[in-house]
Amino acid sequence: MKISLWAQLLVINKYLKIILILIVVLFFSCKNKQKQNSDEELQQKAIEICENNIIIDSHIDWPEWVLDNPEDISVQTTRGDFDLVRARKGGLDAALSVVYINSAFNVDKGRIRVDSMIKVIRHYPDKYPDKFALALSPADVKRNFINKKFSLIPCLENGSPIGEDQVYLKYLKDQGIAYITLCHNRTNQISDSNLDTLHRKWNGLSPYGIELIKELNRLGIMIDISHSSDSTVFQAIRLSEAPIIASHSSCRYFIPGFERNLSDNQIKAIAKKGGVVMVNFCAEYLDSVCHKNTDEVLNLLDSKKLSYDSEAGNDLIMEYGKTHRLFSDSKQVVNHIEHIIKLVGIDFVGLGSDFDGIGPSKPSDVTDVSGYPVIVFELLKRGYSEKDIKKILSGNFLRVWNNVIEIAASLNKE
Repeated sequence: MKISLWAQLLVINKYLKIILILIVVLFFSCKNKQKQNSDEELQQKAIEICENNIIIDSHIDWPEWVLDNPEDISVQTTRGDFDLVRARKGGLDAALSVVYINSAFNVDKGRIRVDSMIKVIRHYPDKYPDKFALALSPADVKRNFINKKFSLIPCLENGSPIGEDQVYLKYLKDQGIAYITLCHNRTNQISDSNLDTLHRKWNGLSPYGIELIKELNRLGIMIDISHSSDSTVFQAIRLSEAPIIASHSSCRYFIPGFERNLSDNQIKAIAKKGGVVMVNFCAEYLDSVCHKNTDEVLNLLDSKKLSYDSEAGNDLIMEYGKTHRLFSDSKQVVNHIEHIIKLVGIDFVGLGSDFDGIGPSKPSDVTDVSGYPVIVFELLKRGYSEKDIKKILSGNFLRVWNNVIEIAASLNKE
């Protein structure tokens, strides 16, 4: 009788083990299926967030690109990173349209280039008033969004064409320039550049640069310190009565010693002033391995006297890329966004892709202006709410811009 009972118990135990194994298998199968469905749901939610909320990219170099490679951005272009078709697909509603001035240009040549690119920007609202509109304020951006018009917002990268002429600065304001990047890759009459380590002249801002900060505040033009040396950044923050922006900068935390990116102390100082840091998408700025490899391949191109956008240059890059990582992805973009949030909070970060200005060095899964939902998907996966994501997509930048305009109004009453 005992043997029979033990036999029965052994059989029952065997079946219990089988049932337990089946339960475990089914559990993990359901869990994986749930995760897959969850990703699909998050991807759909990301698309909906991008469709239903304003997205601003604070730095797109399309005017220079179109000037040098004429195509109509009202339809899908064959080259470049920006056109209206892809912008609509990505949910982009407003582009800070960069009037970029090469550091080698003198004042006169720079001003000719300014006028040429402003004409390019203004051409689109004039020719396609049902599709494009200029935006000279946050209120314009919101109105254009309601009316389903794409906002073009002129901005100036490199203050060198100003010379020391504040009358010309007023002209720029009248043309709708929303922000001015103080310098580019070389020190100019305003400030030292973070990439021009050999020719720094002012130990930050020049005497004229100090006066310019005051005039920019008075005119309601945002001060952009991307490309500025560390000393310039801290001086601009201290002297400006209004918040300042970094229109296309990333975090030095991930690439120690790379001054083109912002240090943690700079990010904290910008946030304390009420400003905003707009994260650049360039792989060289996002990832230390990409940074090292990009430097190497650029030196290789230079040694062979090849341009990166020539056929031979592209072939060389592609061959080099077979064995060396050159491209980042949306996860690394969000790593930088998240680092800023952990440092100073959700209210001081946004998107400043530098599309049409970074060549092929773009995130592998965000290669043009159609890719913003990929970034939003990554933010959703990390637990950020739609309310927080809206701040990153446009709310933080619009707040700063509005604040700069309000401070200018108060200064002009005095």
